[in-house]
Amino acid sequence: MAIGFARLRRLLPMTALWIIAAAPLSGQTSGSQAELPAKFHEFEVTSVKPSRSGTAFFRMQFTPDGVRIENASLLMMIRAAYGLFNSLDDKFLGVPGWAKTERFDVEARVSPADVDEYKKLTVEQRQQMMQTLLAGRFALRAHRETKEQPVYLLVVGKNGSKLAEAKPGEDESMKRSRDQLKGTGVVMSQVVSVLTQTAGRTVIDKTGLAGRYDFSMHWMPDEEGVPMQKVADSAQPANEALPESSEPSIFTAVQEQLGLRLEPGKGPVECLVIDHIEQPSEN
Repeated sequence: MAIGFARLRRLLPMTALWIIAAAPLSGQTSGSQAELPAKFHEFEVTSVKPSRSGTAFFRMQFTPDGVRIENASLLMMIRAAYGLFNSLDDKFLGVPGWAKTERFDVEARVSPADVDEYKKLTVEQRQQMMQTLLAGRFALRAHRETKEQPVYLLVVGKNGSKLAEAKPGEDESMKRSRDQLKGTGVVMSQVVSVLTQTAGRTVIDKTGLAGRYDFSMHWMPDEEGVPMQKVADSAQPANEALPESSEPSIFTAVQEQLGLRLEPGKGPVECLVIDHIEQPSEN
């Protein structure tokens, strides 16, 4: 599976799922911060080379014995290593321009004797190994910090939520395309993740909705060079901004189809601050 760079922002949630699912994990995939065994503090073999592909497509996947990355920028790798697939660029502070544009091919493997144990690592533990890889080859040092930034507050509309309570025992699923979203048995954090990517600004859940819900919505897809923030902040954010489309903007769709509202505001946003970074030597 390959994804064009120009479409990365819209498709980041699906990119994240592909990275995690590329190699089935027998360990826990979320919520675990188990200590990483000493033998896995770093990969045994690591190769980092400038990419010669000349295309806008990239691949990243956990393999049975390590990780393989093709034609990815360092910022893309940082997203994967820190589990920030659904985060916008404003969550990454101090990233130099080359780390966003230059592309690399990376391959890292554990010892053949450790493959069976490596397969049992959780996603978070594999991400820790990627962080060590970036620290060793790119001299990356970073810390998390909360900053006050422009956000959208997701609140319940004046006529109440239109989300349907999920049926007991219903399987959880989320299907998204460029202009449609269908959720079954999902929680609000999943909805917020997609809205953040689509609206182009961090969304903070203020709905107080704590259940699991079913819903379906469709909207006018954003076009290159037309930031959705600009549409949202206009007096008439729906169809007047792009009158050639009969579909509503994401903001109107949220209000009319979900019974919720996206309100501009400011709020705390956890950011990853890059303290130090260097271009790698090739090998």
